[in-house]
Amino acid sequence: MKYLSRARYWALPLALGFCLSPVSVAAEQAVADLRSRALSESVLTQLEQLPQIQTEAARLKQQQLAVDTASQALYNPELGLEAENIGGDVDIEYSLSLSQGYDRGDKRGLQTRLAQLEAQQALAEFGLLRNEQLAALLTAWVDLDLARQTDAYTEQTQQRTEAMMVLARQMVSVGEIAPLDGKLLQLELARLAASRSDSQRALIQAEAVLSRLGGASLLGLARTQTLALGALPAPAPADRTRLPALQPAYQAVKAARALFSLSQIQAKADPTFSIGASADGNDQSMSVGVSIPLNIRNRFNGEIAQANQGIIIAEQAFLSQQRDLGIELDALRQQLSLYSDSVTQWHALAEGPLQDSQSLLERQWRGGEITTTDYLQSQQQLTDTWASGAELRAERARTWLALMATRGDLELWLQQQQAR
Repeated sequence: MKYLSRARYWALPLALGFCLSPVSVAAEQAVADLRSRALSESVLTQLEQLPQIQTEAARLKQQQLAVDTASQALYNPELGLEAENIGGDVDIEYSLSLSQGYDRGDKRGLQTRLAQLEAQQALAEFGLLRNEQLAALLTAWVDLDLARQTDAYTEQTQQRTEAMMVLARQMVSVGEIAPLDGKLLQLELARLAASRSDSQRALIQAEAVLSRLGGASLLGLARTQTLALGALPAPAPADRTRLPALQPAYQAVKAARALFSLSQIQAKADPTFSIGASADGNDQSMSVGVSIPLNIRNRFNGEIAQANQGIIIAEQAFLSQQRDLGIELDALRQQLSLYSDSVTQWHALAEGPLQDSQSLLERQWRGGEITTTDYLQSQQQLTDTWASGAELRAERARTWLALMATRGDLELWLQQQQAR
């Protein structure tokens, strides 16, 4: 009779009629295909507007101008004019000369090559910076999606519990449940109010981070769209020496070798050739000359040794970065595989029960099959399960973004999505 008595309240509508939102693979998946070309274009456009990117772009332009400077001639011709009068009635002697230094050993070409390598190194570093900023921006978007989903779920749970509280008060008034059950629901509402406050604070913080990184326009887009990056496959292993992440160190080695070659050539003195003409009254003469500095006191061996040591340092730095990069990529790849397996397992085990358990719990509680304490404990388990799935998907997305940025391939991947 108690069960039949409680059945009267089944027809009482719950406030707003919320039920547990199913975790949809298409909507909740941490990485799904970019929804539109406009989304990827917005991300890349905002990247160009970041102050740090604009600053580094100006420095890159400065480095490229240095290539033009290095390709200019080393020596300008010198024009000399002299007039000499030793006094008396002697005619003034006029002399005109033209001299030009000669670039022996193609120093100009080596300087240009060095400047080009330094520019390529700056370009590679700029590419890595862009990847790092993209990863930070997209990770902030992932965090915002997680915060928004958590806040929406908490709000839904709070509203559902409020509706249950309305029902519980009526059931207490007719003696269907004990007053303690109503108080337990009231305490649950207080806990949910605190949880909602935490979720709203986390949402505000996530929006602030994305606004700082991506600006108001991208934040507005993120408020209306969930970021979906695709299936997040682990990138295929590649020759690490060819990864964009190692290009700055590789270019630094080439630049150090070019500097060593330039130092060797600069140790060789350049001659200066000259031609001149002089006139003293009716006497006229011409002269041709050549002068060569004598590198006797300073043979520039110190500069050569220093440049050679620079090669050793650059090569060791490259090998060290190659080793560290390999370790970091392997760790990230293992983490991504772990999170991907965990997400797959979570969907297989939890997605179906999450869709059905909430309504079943409510029916059993209203029918008197479970106590209020058991209902609240089961409700907390559902919440914890949903939260663990959401965090797993977000963590998988963060790890994938970190992996692509560490490789230096994130911007290229985003451009490929844009070109689809």
